[in-house]
Amino acid sequence: MSFHLTWSVLESVEGNGNSDYTVWENVSINLSSLSGNPNVLIAFRYNDNGGWMFGWGIDDVQVYEPQGLDAELTSLSMPSNAAMNSILSVEGTITNVGADLIESLDVTWIYDTQEYAQTFSIILYTGESFTFTHQDNFTPTSVGNFNIEVVVSNINEVSDDNASNNSLSANIMVVEYGELLGENYNREYIYYHPLDAPENCPLVFVCHGYSGSAEGIMNYSEFNSIADEYGFAVCYPQGIEDSYGYTFFNVGYEFQNNETVDDVAFLEELTDLFVETNSINPDNVFCTGMSNGGDLCYLLACEASETFAGVAPIAGMIMQDIMDECSPSHSVGILEVHGTEDNVTYFDGDPQNLDDWGAYPSIPATIDFFTELYGIELLSSGTFPDIAPNDGSDVSFDKYGLEDACAEVWLYTVNGGGHDWPGSFGNMDINSSLEAWLFFSELCSEPLAVDPIPSNNSRGELIKVVDVLGRTVDPSTKNTTLFYIYSGGLVEKVIVSE
Repeated sequence: MSFHLTWSVLESVEGNGNSDYTVWENVSINLSSLSGNPNVLIAFRYNDNGGWMFGWGIDDVQVYEPQGLDAELTSLSMPSNAAMNSILSVEGTITNVGADLIESLDVTWIYDTQEYAQTFSIILYTGESFTFTHQDNFTPTSVGNFNIEVVVSNINEVSDDNASNNSLSANIMVVEYGELLGENYNREYIYYHPLDAPENCPLVFVCHGYSGSAEGIMNYSEFNSIADEYGFAVCYPQGIEDSYGYTFFNVGYEFQNNETVDDVAFLEELTDLFVETNSINPDNVFCTGMSNGGDLCYLLACEASETFAGVAPIAGMIMQDIMDECSPSHSVGILEVHGTEDNVTYFDGDPQNLDDWGAYPSIPATIDFFTELYGIELLSSGTFPDIAPNDGSDVSFDKYGLEDACAEVWLYTVNGGGHDWPGSFGNMDINSSLEAWLFFSELCSEPLAVDPIPSNNSRGELIKVVDVLGRTVDPSTKNTTLFYIYSGGLVEKVIVSE
């Protein structure tokens, strides 16, 4: 069978997205000019005019016969994120998907118990669309997740024959873009607090990587959505620019030895501010971060253990000089998520400072340091289900602690993973943001006090040596964990290898 096809262009649609921002657009095309043809083929042709474009997506194609009076609220154009006290327009598109001419309609937007209505006089034939901007703006005066419902009604001063497509809702996460002013600095942050969060709720800081931004990590970590679900506040601190013009948090990199900004003090000041003004529980303050932000987490664990109950570095590391001086007063829970193929922050570390960031130990050595510092042991190991087999990686875990004790150190090893935030990019078997929160939520509110190791002459006499089960053993026992108990009250964990 052969056909002689004659193609006619019914409508041309210009793309309105780009490689960084994909936009779905509803388009209605009037096919009445094809009526009476016994055989009709409909084709969609994409033309980038020879340029390097990212393509075209088509979904939910319907061919229907318009009937009666039917105004469809096709789409809403409202931001998913907005600043507190910003003036937001309520905009959208209405399409006549019925057979009758539409000459007037009402658009009403609703928040909580407040309703704002406006009548529009229009001429809208079948298949045509109308873009509206409501006369009444929405101005959120607090942070939180706001749901705005928009309804089309009173079509031609009568009821619509099809009311099922007359309403849409938009969720707007409203955040505070704040500043912390000091004598010699001006620091910025983004703050989000769910509307229904309980009194004295937890607070999680989420810190960006080197050259990153608070806005960027807020978007890709999606911590605001997790905060909505679990009822805690989130703060995204903004690092300042270094002498090279890149934003950073100061953890003492080798090439930044001229930087003096104190980011530990910055986060402690923010904590004090939110505790005082935003009903935050000072015993439930946590921090996570990507790369440089993850490095800051380790610095907080060592220098601000009175403030932070837990940290979750993602692709982070601890500088060797910070480890050498690390003497927290309390145990800070630690969850490290790290890829074995990370080509920025090496899983095996850089003890010789070959990359000029400064010397830092391997991730396993870092975990060993804190488990020995806290006097805890391996409780469980395993692997997560490989639910995304095409991402080239899987995730195993090692969890350290003591039964009925608060101190916990967990390592999630992304086998084959890179310098990524799993769940957002890279490995997709776990959601790093959710895993960080679940880890924080399991930590005790009263962490174990970590006593400084006394000098040899203050230990007192060795009373006995026991194993992990409390059995007295010979001090010369090899290849097992021993505890040396001294008369001065010190208990020293020792592992003697062959």
